Amino acid sequence: MISFKGKWYDGKTAGQTDVVCHVYDSGAVHVERSDDHSRIATLPRFDLDISARLADTPRYLKFPGGAKLETLDNDTVDRLVARFGRPSWLDRVHLLESRFKYVLVGIVLTLVFLWGSVQYGIPWTARIIADMLPSSILDLASQQTLTMLDRSVLSSTELDSNTRERLRSHFQPLITSHAAYDLNIIFRKGGGLGANAFALPDGTIIFTDEMVRLAEHDQELSAVLAHEIGHVVRRHGMRSIVQDSLLGFAILAVTGDITGSSELFIGLPVLLTEMAYSREFEREADQYAMAYMQEHAIDLKHFANLMRRVEKASGVDAEDGVKKWANYLSTHPMTEERLAAFE
Repeated sequence: MISFKGKWYDGKTAGQTDVVCHVYDSGAVHVERSDDHSRIATLPRFDLDISARLADTPRYLKFPGGAKLETLDNDTVDRLVARFGRPSWLDRVHLLESRFKYVLVGIVLTLVFLWGSVQYGIPWTARIIADMLPSSILDLASQQTLTMLDRSVLSSTELDSNTRERLRSHFQPLITSHAAYDLNIIFRKGGGLGANAFALPDGTIIFTDEMVRLAEHDQELSAVLAHEIGHVVRRHGMRSIVQDSLLGFAILAVTGDITGSSELFIGLPVLLTEMAYSREFEREADQYAMAYMQEHAIDLKHFANLMRRVEKASGVDAEDGVKKWANYLSTHPMTEERLAAFE
């Protein structure tokens, strides 16, 4: 006979009863109260559904009619399973968790899987999803982002109308050659963003006054525009949003921590303007800009020259020891390798 203690739940009320379960060699099952040994349940043969073992967590033996018995005596339950029960593939989980080498292998495989997912799986999935999103989603995301930016860091442009019209006229060939993307050039005073330019998902491209004033040649701004159009064409903005969301859900799936998951989309404006694009996105936009500039005989140095000027303008202020302003380099980090390609 095999006996063990546990708690009895009748399946009808929330109450629990301390019991002792006896399983006889014939397979008969008797459950009795621990205090007065009065019988609660009897089965002529062993016909119980037993939950799989998971470390030292409680096990459940389910009785006909919805009643169940909970016990922490896992070793005894294992004996019952070996003698009367039906082995489950979930039992192997406990076996794996009980062997250090298997745990180590599992950790390594999990890390490799996570690395592969973050490095390849999530970006690939994000690209597929971003390419399938309808234009209405892009429009809504861009409108909300621009509204929040105008309320927080951006303000009305201080460029005179002649400068704005001259630049729009200069940019027209680029815009015409990308008519399918509904490009729209707007100007804003950058404020905290300083010398900057960035693209919203719907094809709106913003130039700050500070960036325009740093340019010594309109072709320099055309080079930046070609780079930003590369982000629009490749849908980098939406891909960034989707990637971050997928990564957040992946972390939730692995850790089970739902804290903060509702804040995934709150930082959309910050994501598009202050968070650096991935190196892959920047390389793609660089290649797109280079191809356009070479095709239209625009000197590649124009882009590098403006970036050098932005870099110099964003140097450390001798008086307060901080950067003078945020700038294009904070949202589009440049490297010597990338600048050298344009130079």
